[in-house]
Amino acid sequence: MQKHPIFAGIVMHSDDELEHALGASVVERQTIHQWPLSCVQRMRLNDGTQLIYKSQLPPTVEAKFYGAASSTLLPDHRRLGRLGDCDIMTIEWIDAPLLRDAVRTDDELTDHGRQVISQIAEIRGDLPTYLNIGSSDAWSVVADTTIERLGKLVQTGHFPSTSPDAVGRVRLWTRSTEVIDTITRNPRLIHGDLTAQQVFVTAAGYRVIDWQRPVIAPPEVDLVALLVSRRIDPRRYLNSTIVGVFWFLHLHWAVEAQFNLFPDFRGPLFDQWSSQAIREILR
Repeated sequence: MQKHPIFAGIVMHSDDELEHALGASVVERQTIHQWPLSCVQRMRLNDGTQLIYKSQLPPTVEAKFYGAASSTLLPDHRRLGRLGDCDIMTIEWIDAPLLRDAVRTDDELTDHGRQVISQIAEIRGDLPTYLNIGSSDAWSVVADTTIERLGKLVQTGHFPSTSPDAVGRVRLWTRSTEVIDTITRNPRLIHGDLTAQQVFVTAAGYRVIDWQRPVIAPPEVDLVALLVSRRIDPRRYLNSTIVGVFWFLHLHWAVEAQFNLFPDFRGPLFDQWSSQAIREILR
């Protein structure tokens, strides 16, 4: 076992441990993404295999999700168990273009996005989720808790870019009939953080990665996420209420990160996430 050189909570297998687990030795190991909750590495083994290695701290449910899900959307994977508080898995290296590189127009991206969302709805299994906003009661719990914590973060100076008046306006938005109707019309499993960098276009169909925080919510939220990831205004294709739901989930994550995950963090990042989400909700 080895500790991450920067983020103290993240632990990973040593090369020797990986050789024992995978049956091949590690020739190359390169970190391609890291932050305080996860580390992602690209590995090449001596038998020529290439893999993604992921060590993740809560609140991710990705390893459990892969273990429970049945779908051709998901790449091959293997759960390597837990080290400390980290859930660890390997995922096949996908040698195919990303959706961001496979389309030329906004309309093309939107068409692909609708197809991906339709296939996400077909994933089978007893699937774990990070969050459920798929009923009026579930939405009320999430919305009220988020607004309450947002208000506290504004009061304590953690979110200086947000005013108490803005908090109140978002609270009223969450309780509007239009929002409740949108939330409860057709909720189902969604990716929760779908971007054009997480969808591969292979000869055998789409592959979708990064299932850390799947949600029960209206499926169009994933399409909003996909369009926003390419800086496309989603209001060209979707109504403003569903766009607001996407941004509320973004606000929820900013509040959760500051309030629970990193309460001692005093930088501007989560404040910026929050203020951007509020602007878009109230737009």
